[in-house]
Amino acid sequence: LLAEQGPVPAALDAVLGELEERMGYRFLTLYLADGVGLRLGAQRGYSAVPERLDPGRGVIGRVYRTGLVELVLDVHSDPDYVPGEEGIVTEIAAPLLGDDVTLGVLNIEAVRPGGLTPNDLRLARAIADRLSSALRRSQAEEALRDRVRLFTALAEFAAAVNAIREPQRLAAALVDAVGAVVPSDTVVITTLDRSDGQYRVSAVRGLAPGAVGAIIAPGDGTTGRAISERTVVFTDHHPRAEYASALRDYMHYESIRAVGVPLIHEDTVLGVISVARADTDATFTQAEREVFALLGSHAALALANAYLAEEVSALAIHDGLTGLYNRRHFDAALDLALARFKRRGPTANLAAIIFDLDHFGDFNRCHGHLAGDAVLRLFGEILRERLRAADVVARYGGEEFVAILDDCGLPEAVRMADEVRREFEARTVPGAAGQPLRATVSAGCAVIDPAIPTKEALLGRADAGLFMAKRAGRNQVVAA
Repeated sequence: LLAEQGPVPAALDAVLGELEERMGYRFLTLYLADGVGLRLGAQRGYSAVPERLDPGRGVIGRVYRTGLVELVLDVHSDPDYVPGEEGIVTEIAAPLLGDDVTLGVLNIEAVRPGGLTPNDLRLARAIADRLSSALRRSQAEEALRDRVRLFTALAEFAAAVNAIREPQRLAAALVDAVGAVVPSDTVVITTLDRSDGQYRVSAVRGLAPGAVGAIIAPGDGTTGRAISERTVVFTDHHPRAEYASALRDYMHYESIRAVGVPLIHEDTVLGVISVARADTDATFTQAEREVFALLGSHAALALANAYLAEEVSALAIHDGLTGLYNRRHFDAALDLALARFKRRGPTANLAAIIFDLDHFGDFNRCHGHLAGDAVLRLFGEILRERLRAADVVARYGGEEFVAILDDCGLPEAVRMADEVRREFEARTVPGAAGQPLRATVSAGCAVIDPAIPTKEALLGRADAGLFMAKRAGRNQVVAA
């Protein structure tokens, strides 16, 4: 039976049935170890029998702990005996031994004195040995199947996440991809916010969505410990009071079994994958424990590649010094703005402002290029602060900057340009000796002519305004 079917419930029940029918044993139980205790595998003859046993109690528990087969001729004289079925007198408990562990216990009981003898003890030991062999073989086969499944899923995980180059999309994809590798009730992806060095929850599954954005402090909960300890952290029976404080209100379970996997790349913890099971008896297998480290390595590399791709993409369209758009991106964005203007019809408007720092060449020669770069960065910062998020603002070349203001009239463009001019005039940058240095800017403003809706015409008119501002003494705004 065991060779054909393995130690499945039906086969275990059939084995006890054979012992009952052929050998005449009336009371039989088979308990199997499941990592946290003993659970009932099969039973015969009892009116009621516990589904789980505490391995610290009873004759069965003692045999489980010692690994030694026992014949108890009078159970009532045994201090460990826990009463069960009425009338039981004798008991045999035989351990199912694996490699240095006890896999379970076969238990036989009888209601009459002398109902069980040393011959029964030898038979019980032989049957327990057969059951042990079947369990070991089954466990080895199950472990192999589990390992094959896990590593196949891991390969699919790596292929899926390595194909994503946007960090936010990657975080969302990781939630589902991790769940496909390791069965779990919750998955939390926490990533390093490179702008402020904080660790924030980027994506969740099994938690309330409000958890996204929560800040996880190093050392706080399983996730925080993975950050600070820089290693995979396993937490058994993790009560709510010990969750990361930022996540307690979003967790549905009072206790979990959790794992925190740090995503480390080039000695930096880029984030953490946190996995939890609500059933605290559902231990993580040895194969799963091995996979967690590989999961972290693949995810860390994918996240690092996504950050790198994001940086490369940003450099392709942004000016490296000021962070504003570069001319190549500006030209493409202006084409789109003109297309929108033409679709909206006669009520639409489009404005342009061209800024040029006054006497910037002289400033560089006098104070050096480091001070000049500081001035350019300052002006870029002021443009980002003063102009609207929807406006296209670019460093057009050297000390020249340009802004396209969608749905903006000429008076509004002039007002915004003058706010930038006055703010820039009031701000300073430190010189080589720490002295405050100031610079000024001139600007020309224009709105598009519906009769000539081209970028050359729009920018040409704004450039004419800039030329007039320069001729009029600089540090001023002129509308053309």
